[in-house]
Amino acid sequence: MDLLEVFRDSADVVEFSAGSVLFEEGTEAEFMYVILQGEIKLSLHGQPIATAGRGTIVGEMALLNSDVRSATATALSDCRLVPIDVHSFKSLIQYTPDFALHVMNLLADRLRKVNEALSGLSAGEGS
Repeated sequence: MDLLEVFRDSADVVEFSAGSVLFEEGTEAEFMYVILQGEIKLSLHGQPIATAGRGTIVGEMALLNSDVRSATATALSDCRLVPIDVHSFKSLIQYTPDFALHVMNLLADRLRKVNEALSGLSAGEGS
């Protein structure tokens, strides 16, 4: 699914300048974001864990389960984003099933990367 195509005409674009914090770990979630332009660093306890760029989403986990943020998101460059609140997210899932599949695939990919990173850490412990 091409999120840039789906959200290209969105009227709800917000901008963050480089260095701005979109959200902080431990805070409540109001939005997830589709990245139209720019790059975002995700960090956990101050340590970088991933970057996300144009055409992807950030902030979906806390929005999905109405929990607090599990990471901090910081703009690495000037960013243009489309915020998606819970109501809009539910509508997207209902009327655009491919969007739900896209989010599930994204979550699965991120989980796989975390598992690989953890496997690498535990493999290095015996050295």
